[in-house]
Formats: sequence, C-alpha cells, structure tokens
Amino acid sequence: MRYQPLGLPPKVEGRLHIEDFADPFWGQFIERHAHSFVEAHLLVRGTAVVVVNDRRIDLGVGSLLWIPPRTEHMTVENSMTLRRWTLCMRVAAVRRILKRDESARLLSPCDGIRFAQLGRAELQSLVRVISDVAAQTRRGESVANAGLGYALARTVLAFREAGAGRELVSLHPAVARALALLTGNGLLLDRDELAARCGVSATHLSRLFVQELGQSLRDVRNRKRLARFGELMSSGSCDSLTDAALEAGFGSYSQFHRVFTHVTGRSPSGR
Repeated sequence: MRYQPLGLPPKVEGRLHIEDFADPFWGQFIERHAHSFVEAHLLVRGTAVVVVNDRRIDLGVGSLLWIPPRTEHMTVENSMTLRRWTLCMRVAAVRRILKRDESARLLSPCDGIRFAQLGRAELQSLVRVISDVAAQTRRGESVANAGLGYALARTVLAFREAGAGRELVSLHPAVARALALLTGNGLLLDRDELAARCGVSATHLSRLFVQELGQSLRDVRNRKRLARFGELMSSGSCDSLTDAALEAGFGSYSQFHRVFTHVTGRSPSGR
C-alpha cells in the first residue's frame, strides 16, 4: 500500500479541485493507494468504476463518495468524459468542524466507504457551493480554510439528505488478486503467469474481468501499462519511448504504439 502525502502547507486544512479525465494519463489507472486524509469525490459528468478494499462500485453523475483515511482504493475504469470534484480534508480539521458522531462516521475505516446518489437539484446546488469555494482558495490561508470548512459541512449535509446509492459488490478473489499484482514488475507477467498466481485458468480470469469490471483483462493490463509508461516518461527515468514502453510491460515498441494509438487516438510522438 502506498500512502500519498497531502502536499499542502501546514496551515492549509485541505484541498478542493476539479479533475478532468480527457487526458488519457490523468487518472486512467491510479495504482492501489491510500491517504492520510478524508477524501470525497463528486461526479458531475461521465462514469467510473472504483475499487475500495476489494469491493467495486459503479459511479455516475451525482455520485458522492466518501473514502476514510488509510483506506485502499483505486479507479479501475472511467469514461473519457469523466469530470469530478475532489475534496480532501485533514483528519484534525474534520474533527474540529463536524460534530463528534458525524466525524467519527467519516473517519472510521470499518466499512471502507460511504456512498450516496444526489438528485439533480442537490447536485447543482452543491456544485455551485464548491465551485465558489474553489475560486476563493488562493486568497490566503484564512479564506482557504474557512471555505474548505464550509465545503466540508455542505458536502456532509448533501450526503446526509441524499438517497442511498448502490451497494458495493465484493470482487471475486482472483480479480482482486490480479489487480493487486498488476503494478510495477507485475505488469511484466504474461496472462498465464498472472492467472496461475491468482489460482485460476487464464480463460477463467479473463471471463471474470469482463463480469466484474465490464472490460477484458487485456484492456485492463494495457491501460495500466500505459499509465506506468506515462509515469516513467514524466519522471525522466527512461531515455526513450522504447525504454519506457518495455519497462512498463509492453512486449515491443510496436505493441505499445498500437495500444497507445488505439486508446488515445494519437501517436506517442504527438503527431
């Protein structure tokens, strides 16, 4: 498990920002990770599949997701039109701003996640609030913290008043194991090796991926490899596209080029 640092100055209590997934490397496949803070996602466009503690949930417009601190999660799939607001708050701020029972529910990792489905009117109202707060967060620490506190309280209120969302579904153990393995050197595993480590046949594992995640094992693995390729190129740890493609798990540059072009609609060289 990787714990992601908040990356904010000590006097800032959180972060509120919009994420747009039109860029194929922006969140297409985030590795399984956890944070030291509370995280809320509000989808305003598109769809996504998120895995939390080996359970999956399908999200759409109006989905409001709370993820407690130190809870493993990852975005497994999203539409290229996905757009969401993300609110992150330090634990101390949540405890200070909310009532004790409310903060305890948001901070408790017992069931890993809380989910609600907002109606259209409530979604529009909440988007107006957080958009306004986000626009003010650069006007000094005091203004930012006051706004973030209000955004937190307003989001909790929307969650409390919303109708219940869909239930989380436990992943098949083989699929959960495969997702855990498909990172780093695990991306170098071929389909048969991966299936053997998951205790099923390659054919059965592929079928399970379609049933559980709505996409093939090949597509999942290729997109995760593309995300790894993007990380390698961004970090400057590889000298060429070919080196990055091979280290990301592609068998050849031609295979990488074919997958990259198919997923992004453009050449790796940008032409």
